[in-house]
Amino acid sequence: MREFNATETEVAASWFQILNSFFIISLASGFSKFWEKVWNPSGPIKFALGLIMVGIGFAALSYGASEIPQGAKTASVSMIWLVIAYFFHTTGELCLSPVGLSYVSKLSPKKFLGLLFGFWFCASAIANFIGGFLGSYIDKITEEHSMAYFFMIFAIIPGVSALLLILFNPILKKMMHGIR
Repeated sequence: MREFNATETEVAASWFQILNSFFIISLASGFSKFWEKVWNPSGPIKFALGLIMVGIGFAALSYGASEIPQGAKTASVSMIWLVIAYFFHTTGELCLSPVGLSYVSKLSPKKFLGLLFGFWFCASAIANFIGGFLGSYIDKITEEHSMAYFFMIFAIIPGVSALLLILFNPILKKMMHGIR
């Protein structure tokens, strides 16, 4: 009988980019059916759920990075943490993106509909720019604290934002004039 010796294999993080597309394709219809048949909360609650999912994804990355020493330039961690992060980030995206587009179309004055869709996508572009800017601080933060600390920052911020959305849900629902 042959002995199997498992060795470490290096996989670049960029190889995991396919996971977002895979999870979108495999989960989108299930999310749609869930909102339609099982539970259809208000828009702010769906946004809060999306932010909670994003926070959980970053918390998983933080936990996975907890073994990385402070100031490390390279690290080796299990691939499962990236898979988990992509799963939760994609489920968060499925709560935010289609719901946001739907509410832009439902709540916008018809004569400004195209302009407000443009603002929606412009806001996404600005958020991506800000995300890249904040991500550029990874080296500074990991030198002073740790990689886990860096990821935990991005787990806490969406969690707090989600709590605020949940707290303000009744007010936001009134401002939506009964549109679901």
